[in-house]
Amino acid sequence: MTNTNWTDETLLDAIRQGGQAREAALQAVYQKPGLRETVIRIVLDQGGSRDDAMDVFQETVVLFDRNLRMGRFEGRSALSTYFVGIARWTWQSQRRKQGRTTELQATHYDEHVESPEAEVLRAEHRSWLEAVLGRIGERCRELLRLYQLDYSMDEITAAMQYANADVAKKEAYRCRMRFRELLEQQSAWNDLRNPY
Repeated sequence: MTNTNWTDETLLDAIRQGGQAREAALQAVYQKPGLRETVIRIVLDQGGSRDDAMDVFQETVVLFDRNLRMGRFEGRSALSTYFVGIARWTWQSQRRKQGRTTELQATHYDEHVESPEAEVLRAEHRSWLEAVLGRIGERCRELLRLYQLDYSMDEITAAMQYANADVAKKEAYRCRMRFRELLEQQSAWNDLRNPY
């Protein structure tokens, strides 16, 4: 099975199928852009070395594969988020075993650093929003863009060439409702909003 367009669903199916499909899927996971770098960053940020990071990455691939085959993945997040969670847990476990945990000091909180999971979730949100925006039509998209940029209804009326501000207001409401309706039809969007 040669697949260059892996989705979470096809990846999950291939791993559960076993054989060559599973090997191809695991190869795709192994080579997925950004995944290894995220794991390396987690380990380096928490006092590990690059060798530690590669060990964690390798072990995460093994655990990820086993968890998916055993049905432990419940589908509450994207597979990449799940993978990063396993990597984080693996690294923390290794640190505990080695007695390398360090007590957090106030200086660790000086700068807010976004977690890789949050970054992945934000990218997923953006991806879903863009997909839905692509389905509401060019005119609605432009109207919502102006609305989001805090243009007044009079400015929107002029820019979009509506008869008057009341028409613009009704159209903005209709577009927002359509956008919301399309979002709510996406089960993955609801999973992102309510992961538990």
